[in-house]
Amino acid sequence: MKNEDYLIPITFDKSHILTLGRKMYKENIQLIRELVNNSYDADATRVDILLSRDKIIIKDNGTGMNFDDIKQYFKIGSQHKKEGERSKIFDRKYIGEIGIGKFSSLGATSRFAIITKKGDFKGMVVFDQKNWESNKSDWNLKCEILEVKSEEEDGTTVILYDIEQHFTPQEIADRIRLTTPVNAPNFDIYLNNRKIQPIKFTGKKYPVYIQTDYGEISGELVLSDIPLPFMDFGIICCVKNVMITRSLFGFEDYRHGVRRITGKVNADFLPFTSDRNDFLINTPQYRIFHKIMHEEVRKLIKELKIDEDEKFIAQSKKALTQATQKLKDAFKELPDLIKEIEVSVSKSHTDLSSEEVTGYSWRPKGPKLLSRTTSEHKTERGHYKIPHINPVTESKVIKNVRTDIGFNFGFVNEGEEGPASFYYGNTIYVNRQHSLYQRFSKKLDDEVNHLVRILVAEAIMLTNPSDLRQYYERQIEVLSIALIK
Repeated sequence: MKNEDYLIPITFDKSHILTLGRKMYKENIQLIRELVNNSYDADATRVDILLSRDKIIIKDNGTGMNFDDIKQYFKIGSQHKKEGERSKIFDRKYIGEIGIGKFSSLGATSRFAIITKKGDFKGMVVFDQKNWESNKSDWNLKCEILEVKSEEEDGTTVILYDIEQHFTPQEIADRIRLTTPVNAPNFDIYLNNRKIQPIKFTGKKYPVYIQTDYGEISGELVLSDIPLPFMDFGIICCVKNVMITRSLFGFEDYRHGVRRITGKVNADFLPFTSDRNDFLINTPQYRIFHKIMHEEVRKLIKELKIDEDEKFIAQSKKALTQATQKLKDAFKELPDLIKEIEVSVSKSHTDLSSEEVTGYSWRPKGPKLLSRTTSEHKTERGHYKIPHINPVTESKVIKNVRTDIGFNFGFVNEGEEGPASFYYGNTIYVNRQHSLYQRFSKKLDDEVNHLVRILVAEAIMLTNPSDLRQYYERQIEVLSIALIK
């Protein structure tokens, strides 16, 4: 048997074109993106999307297509855009690359038409799924030649008939803003005759421009003034100014303020999947991109912490001032208790080297009563260590609220798992990241009352109560005056 007898031809089943169209994208709404981006590649300055109950029309004023262009358009996997790289009129970088997006319409309809004009040529091609499936051997589509009217301009119109999945105008507008170059010069997109505006980021902006061996990364990161909805936070990552995905580059599980991080960066060198929903993460291009952006987001989170501390201090001064005033007024009616606290505070300044913790309070060596501190803070000898106060956080502590009983009040970041409060260095610190404080700080009155309870607990602990009953009764006595009278 000759060698040629062993050759096996590679064939392509006709029905697979339908599979490509239906299963190419995670969401069928992305077909709108593909058609609008085709208009951009065709140097259109205006695209109109007309949405009705059973039909979607996408019309542009681009260069249009002649007969040879239509043949090229229906060539699956065509590389002609890669070969050209840029459009002829506006020198735009082509968005389309693979040449299979034209069948994305089959995800929402079984019949679509393309009407196009270029110069003295005008033609129409209709793709009907039933007709396509009925003849297994015929791979041809009929192109009907239409009459050209003198006033007609060049361009292409795509009509999707008998829509099987309906999209709201808001859904389409939101997707267009993210996945098409809506902010490009000389390019406007209208939905039912209303212009779609690009996304505008509000907040502190941090420009990004980094040159890599593969190309540049450019854009801006934004620290929003307020927490954003679930779908809006995260950094939009683009290729050719079209979104591929959103990412926080490893900080997705960061809890404090992550919903304020947004922005947009573009890196044309990044390879992406055929459905344009993600990057090829195992490539060297993506690895260097992720490494660089991880560091940029890390710096932004540092700014976020500082910004949140500043906002928190400004907002909480009023609550802390009211709480300390209530406490001062209550202690004025309890002079004996004030004397005990003053004596304890005085003693605490004589020896701060022991670093043992009792109760809520961080105080000199003595009997450990009512310990509220977790076992993670214990030393090998069973004593408790003073927690480390981050220098950045320490600089944000409020220290200007003083009382007549000799110690100050302030806030500190010790995390959700840290103590609710502690006493150290003549100051009662309140952990603002503790879950209880987070819950009660939403309303001023609740925040004031919660602060009073914490400060009373710490102040009473300084008197070194002899048993639980005495500790409880003294708290009730002070709280009754501070919160009721």
